[in-house]
Amino acid sequence: MSENYNSVKFAGLTIVVILFLSFLYILSNTSFPHAKFISYELMPIEPADDLGRAMGAFLWDYRGLDLIMQTLILLSTAISCIALLREEK
Repeated sequence: MSENYNSVKFAGLTIVVILFLSFLYILSNTSFPHAKFISYELMPIEPADDLGRAMGAFLWDYRGLDLIMQTLILLSTAISCIALLREEK
């Protein structure tokens, strides 16, 4: 039983790593389709020195990093909840 459990654990870990790396690859190489259209319409008023457009462009440029951090936080939360609920041996 222990050998079968270890092989299932290894297979699961391998699948998770492959999915995570493919997610990172897609996220880093694919542009968000609406970033160019929305970043100029975030602020309905025109502040001095185009502050609204610059701030909107900054937020849209770093959305990939934001998504990665949110994914890591959710993943660590799920792992922590599973660790709290597992049976003791």
